[in-house]
Amino acid sequence: MTILNAFFSTPIAFGISGLALFVIGLLIKQNRGRRLMLTLSLFLYARYMLWRLLYTIPTDDVATMALGSVVYLAELYGLCQFCFFTYQSWSPTERTPAPITTYPTVDIMVTVVDEPLSILRQTLISCLAQEYPRDRFTVYVLDDGHRAEAQQLAASLGCEYLRRPDRPRHAKAGNLNHALHLSYGELVAILDVDHIPARTFLKDTVGFFDDPKVAIVQTPHHFYNLDIFQRNLRVGEEVKNEQALFFRGLQAGRDTHNSAFFAGSGGLLRRQPLMEIGGFQTQTITEDIHTSMNLHARGYRSCYLNKVLSAGLMPETFDGYLKQRKRWAMGCIQVLLRDNPLTKRGLTLAQRIDYFGSIFYFFFGLPRVICLVAPLASLLFSTPPLKADTLALTNYFFSFYLASALVMRPVSRGSRNPFWSDVYEVAMCFALSVVALKALAAPRKERPFEVTPKGQRVKKSFVTELSLAWPHLVTFGLLVIGLTLGVQHWWQGVGEPGLSISLFWGSANLLLLTIALFIASEQAQERQGFRLKRDFAGSLFVDGEGVPARVVDVSEQGAAVTVDQPIFTLQESIKFALTSPQGVLVTLTARIIRQEPNPSGGISVGLQFDELDERTRQVLVNKIYGDPAPWEDTYRIQPGIGSSLRSLLQALTVPWHPLIWNRRSMIRVTGGTMCQIITPSSVWRGQVENMSYTGVSALFSGPPQDSLVGTLLELPGVTLKVSPVAMVQKRQETLVHFQVVSIESGEVGWRRLHAARWREA
Repeated sequence: MTILNAFFSTPIAFGISGLALFVIGLLIKQNRGRRLMLTLSLFLYARYMLWRLLYTIPTDDVATMALGSVVYLAELYGLCQFCFFTYQSWSPTERTPAPITTYPTVDIMVTVVDEPLSILRQTLISCLAQEYPRDRFTVYVLDDGHRAEAQQLAASLGCEYLRRPDRPRHAKAGNLNHALHLSYGELVAILDVDHIPARTFLKDTVGFFDDPKVAIVQTPHHFYNLDIFQRNLRVGEEVKNEQALFFRGLQAGRDTHNSAFFAGSGGLLRRQPLMEIGGFQTQTITEDIHTSMNLHARGYRSCYLNKVLSAGLMPETFDGYLKQRKRWAMGCIQVLLRDNPLTKRGLTLAQRIDYFGSIFYFFFGLPRVICLVAPLASLLFSTPPLKADTLALTNYFFSFYLASALVMRPVSRGSRNPFWSDVYEVAMCFALSVVALKALAAPRKERPFEVTPKGQRVKKSFVTELSLAWPHLVTFGLLVIGLTLGVQHWWQGVGEPGLSISLFWGSANLLLLTIALFIASEQAQERQGFRLKRDFAGSLFVDGEGVPARVVDVSEQGAAVTVDQPIFTLQESIKFALTSPQGVLVTLTARIIRQEPNPSGGISVGLQFDELDERTRQVLVNKIYGDPAPWEDTYRIQPGIGSSLRSLLQALTVPWHPLIWNRRSMIRVTGGTMCQIITPSSVWRGQVENMSYTGVSALFSGPPQDSLVGTLLELPGVTLKVSPVAMVQKRQETLVHFQVVSIESGEVGWRRLHAARWREA
């Protein structure tokens, strides 16, 4: 005990913390020492937990000791989680696509229930565009929704269509097993309806199956829409997708242990081993991890190609997100209770650890809830869950917390923002706590498979938001009351010695709950389709003239392009041309719905496409989704501590920054030009305040004497037929907003006037 007391003495403790953080910082700067960084972080975490056990659990009476022990066990869960993270991050495998020596037959199976057919169409078009011998793969639509429209779509594109004749059982696993008995490919590629494969998906993955022991090849899940955290908090891609850490970091680490598992989509399986275990496992509602575990237990290998070769949709709503996570949690706990990886025959020790670690993660809800409400014991009932010197606690806790934040960037390869794991877990903790308790209370009860809703139009619903976030709201209210009382006691000097710790702890929890409530508050979705960032050349054809353009983002509904100068036209439609991946020029009809200057000095133009014919749609889908390179570009920027903290603070400002959508189809420039309108009874002279090619705002003296509908507005060298859309009386003057109906004369002068004003601005 004397040695321990010396080890935990203040000077030595601060020295150890400072040295460990210095070494970690030095290793990060030198971009090396991954394992040493993980070791130091784990050491600081374990040191904190040992200190907590020996010196901070209250022992005044049985009640306080029980409270302190429960809180300690909740924190101990976090240490266990960090151990699993360290183990799976220790030595990731880096694979490159394996060359194909033979071309086995492949059945590409796309599962669908009731998702929009527009999403299914995109996926099928991309499946058919594979750079793989066309006679060596077949695309199947597995329709559990029994929709005639889905069958017609499959037939029109040349895909096979399968649906179960009986009432669907075992959800997705049953759907896939039905198809396995009606297909014959040596390999089976599985894609969810929203997971669109790049055209190199098969070419880059099939080669791994030259090894007859390989039964699974999995690729990362990438998502082309923002997840609920990025979208509802309006932080965009400054914060990485919540699933990126698992798919870009942990799966690669599991691959070293031969325990990377099939993730439900974006993967291929060898048919023969799959049939040996009876197809996809139906005993749980997470058929992917359970099937993988059984294949590994049979001695088969898996390969993880850490290259994005498909892209899907994240749930667009908090409700859909929670449904997905609750299903995963329930299914993983079912695996633990029905086919425990720790006792399953055939698995290696490393595989047992990895599979158990994946299941163990989904128990985080209860420990997180305990840590959220723990400060209330002190703030409301003057019963502190721990007793510690504030300076010592600051040293032990923040040294490991800062260390884990520092190593997150290099170890996760930039796939997880420091501090944001707390945000994710607080958002989910109440819902997943209920799921864990249900699973443990009735382990054998059959659970329904809830399909994750995709392709939804997001609408705000206060009732829905409240039904999902009320536990957060109640806890938030209790913390506000507790912190108010705690501050009063602290100010009056009547609180217990650890009050300052509870005040800080409660304030941090209040911050996380505030962000969680903002996550539950849905942000309206304006666009019909998700725009994907792309960078390729195109051309606009306006009034017969070609204008070079650079595509910034694009979807099947429209695109944003940059041009060197504004587009001046009264035409409702223009032509937009692009080159297909095969080098064929394709022209689309589009309408300009937005123009605005961009920071680079050019003009950003928003286009909305008219209805596309089938050939043009297929070319556009292949152009947007076929090239896998842009998917990888989104991972090049790696967030650090500073940017992650800034994003957290930005998330707290969401309610005070309403969404603003620019809907001006033409650039508006300053006026200053004299103008006049000649009416039957008078000449009405004024001055142009501002103008665009399709509209003019002018200030006149006095009110108009006659109707201005369809009248002529004369400017130097230009005569416009205009119609007023609004009038604003300003004392002795009238501000009139006109819409330009037509250019009666001086069209060249009208263009030059706008170009000159724009250049001056």
